[in-house]
Amino acid sequence: MSVLQAIYFDGSTSARHPVSLVLSAGKIKMIGHEVEAELDARSVRWSVRIANTPRWLYLPDGGACVTEDNDAVDRMTGIGGYERILHRWESRPAYAVVAIALVVASLWLLVTHVVPVVVEKIAKRIPVETESVLGRQTLSGMDEYLLGPSQLAESRQVTLSSKFDDMVRASGETTPYRLEFRSSASLGANAFALPAGIIVMTDQLVNAAGDDAEVLGVLAHELGHVHHRHTMRRLLEGSVIALIIAAVTGDVTSATSLAAAAPTLLLHLKYSRDNEREADQYAIRMMRDSGYDPSRFAALLKRIEG
Repeated sequence: MSVLQAIYFDGSTSARHPVSLVLSAGKIKMIGHEVEAELDARSVRWSVRIANTPRWLYLPDGGACVTEDNDAVDRMTGIGGYERILHRWESRPAYAVVAIALVVASLWLLVTHVVPVVVEKIAKRIPVETESVLGRQTLSGMDEYLLGPSQLAESRQVTLSSKFDDMVRASGETTPYRLEFRSSASLGANAFALPAGIIVMTDQLVNAAGDDAEVLGVLAHELGHVHHRHTMRRLLEGSVIALIIAAVTGDVTSATSLAAAAPTLLLHLKYSRDNEREADQYAIRMMRDSGYDPSRFAALLKRIEG
């Protein structure tokens, strides 16, 4: 038989009734001044123990009891070893620090080692239709806020497009792509790859180039990102990380808002060093195979960054 002291609330009024709760033979007897009841122990629900905060017993008729005698509740409910260990960790700050450190370390290993491998496999299985929709929506969003129509003469656009097409064919590459010319004062001399093989190049980058070979080198670099699906991989990594944060913190909005913010996220995604190295190697090989000097690619980058 187990006994503990509690305060009973009937669920209809705010009146407090001191009672004794007695557990015997699968029944809980509630005994107090003007209060007496017998309940099936299986019909009531105890709140989870959190450090030494008061515990609540929820009754089937809408009433409830509250007690500060957590140890008595644990004995009465036959609480298991896991809950006792958890309570000890919660009650000791040093243990809590260790637990937080373990969680952080586990998340770091997950994000840096597990997520990239999983994401790479998922990216290869994204349906073409899905990626096409994402690419179009991203470009549309950027056209609305960041990009304007290209001011390059149509003949100039055709010339650059034709030269890049010839370079791709000469190098034997078969990666699908679509070249888009835009102007952007805020982005300046820039080029970037979007999902579905869309490559955007600004007028400012074309004007900064010393010759067409420099422009083609940058386009080859962006096609390298398309070929290796770096954009989709980085977006998926961001999605997975957001879901992990949501699971740990309980902040659902960090996950649900990700899809709506995809255009902005894609614009600000930073490729890893490995991603950039793969795209550089792709561009250098492509330029060599098509008869261009790879150093022209580096020349434009130095001019823009310098």
